[in-house]
Amino acid sequence: MLPDGSLRGPGGAVYHQTPKRVTRRIGRELVAAGAVLVTDVYPDGLGYYEGEAAAAAWRAIEPFLITGAQPPVRDIQWVGRVWESDGGGLLLRFDGQH
Repeated sequence: MLPDGSLRGPGGAVYHQTPKRVTRRIGRELVAAGAVLVTDVYPDGLGYYEGEAAAAAWRAIEPFLITGAQPPVRDIQWVGRVWESDGGGLLLRFDGQH
């Protein structure tokens, strides 16, 4: 995480949040296309996933993805946003609450 709120990936690419929320359809499509996935949930902090690890993380997140108004938290729930690098790379960031 950089001071301005952007994210720097291990390869050096810097990602900036877009206004686009992740829906199940968007998540499936972008993970299948190879998008990087980042999670942030207490107490684990940031997690970074690529390739098959991103697909596995998505399978764990998808059933608990909130795409509308957030209900009261009763179990883990995730809200995702699409982030984009200056070079056009995509990253899905999911913030978890429990």
